[in-house]
Amino acid sequence: MATRPTRSSSPALLLLAVLCAAPRAAAATLPDAQALLDAALSAPDRPYQGHLTVTQWSGRQTHAEEVEVYYSPTNRYRWEFLAPDGSVTRSVVSDGANETTWLAHPGKAVTGEAVRSATKLMMPGRERELLLKNYRLSVTGPDSVAGRKAWVLVLRPLVAGKPHQLLWIDTETQVILSIKRFLPGKQFATIARFTHFKLKPAIPDATFKLSVDSAVPVTGDMTPDFLSIDELEKTTGRETDLPDMLPGGFAFESADYFEVGKDMVRHLRFTDGLAVLSIFLTDKPVRLPRSGVSRPAPPLSPPGALRLASTGKIYAFQHGRQYYTLMGDVSRDLLEHIAARMTPQKKTSRQPRPAVAAAPADPAGRIRWTKMAGSVESVELAANRLWAKAKMGKSRDFTVTEASEIIRDKKPAKLADIKPGDKVRLLRYNSATREIKKIELAPAVSRWAKR
Repeated sequence: MATRPTRSSSPALLLLAVLCAAPRAAAATLPDAQALLDAALSAPDRPYQGHLTVTQWSGRQTHAEEVEVYYSPTNRYRWEFLAPDGSVTRSVVSDGANETTWLAHPGKAVTGEAVRSATKLMMPGRERELLLKNYRLSVTGPDSVAGRKAWVLVLRPLVAGKPHQLLWIDTETQVILSIKRFLPGKQFATIARFTHFKLKPAIPDATFKLSVDSAVPVTGDMTPDFLSIDELEKTTGRETDLPDMLPGGFAFESADYFEVGKDMVRHLRFTDGLAVLSIFLTDKPVRLPRSGVSRPAPPLSPPGALRLASTGKIYAFQHGRQYYTLMGDVSRDLLEHIAARMTPQKKTSRQPRPAVAAAPADPAGRIRWTKMAGSVESVELAANRLWAKAKMGKSRDFTVTEASEIIRDKKPAKLADIKPGDKVRLLRYNSATREIKKIELAPAVSRWAKR
């Protein structure tokens, strides 16, 4: 469902069938596979604490981690990743709206919107539709995980070359207790499994607050970006001639962009409901290992995470002056098949993209945020406005409010400190009103000016 975890906030669905009370050793009645899937994708309504082990295989290399997990309704969680000696190497904490990741080394924190609180471009119903169209679901069990009874939900792809996955789902709470992911034609590549799981009457609120020493700078912004193709084109000033659907059942999910040195990389994500296919567009060839790369991610997001990171295969090709790099948890043969039929549309024959249906009103009042990078063209202090131009894009006006965060060289600044010509490293704004949430500026005086 998401390169980051599923963010569905729909209410929990009860299983249609559970263990039946029958005399002696009568067999358990298996639940409906789709009902079990829906229940697992919903956030549990009961607090719990557990210990999780995560193991990933990449070729001959193996990477294992242990995680202490705390969860409380709704969308509050704490993950503590442990070193072999039991010390915490990093913590991921959410109070339900915002998420903070603290890294023991170098002792810094990164903040952003919590998973499930951000508004995705692709609606959960569409993801579910894709998954049911591209995978065959079945149920076995019951089995046992961490001393608890669990159903085993099996998801097998209908197209060769895709991974398949097994999920152990607690019969009582519908929490995903274990995930085992198999790469195409190989043994399992990733396993996440609770070794200890205990329901709790309550978990203290302080557990979901991360106290960061004022001397330790809080940097960065993890708020996810889910741009449509049209938004990506407007923000970057570059056309993206890719279809909305790709072979293998992959549909466009969302887009983003970032910079590597002075080069811009556009990233488009496609999904079949479970597997994720990333396409990177660059003006220069990308040098990546032929064997693939590992994409680490939080192993178990607040319940409802079907996607599990593992080793990704890579395929690259050039079309005109544009370089394309495909990466996904699928076979190389399938990547080549997709690339061969992914010929970009010619500009002369390009048809307008159908308008994306607006997401239903959100009772929580959540906002879709968009980001850009570029330079400041002008500032109007009296009106609390500024004009900024994206790289290879057009100039647009933005509004600065009392809630806007202005950062220059990792230090707080004011609108009066912004001057025409300032380089904008990151400008995050409300895609509907263009009100600035955060703007990060390069130092006012460069090292060359000091010479």
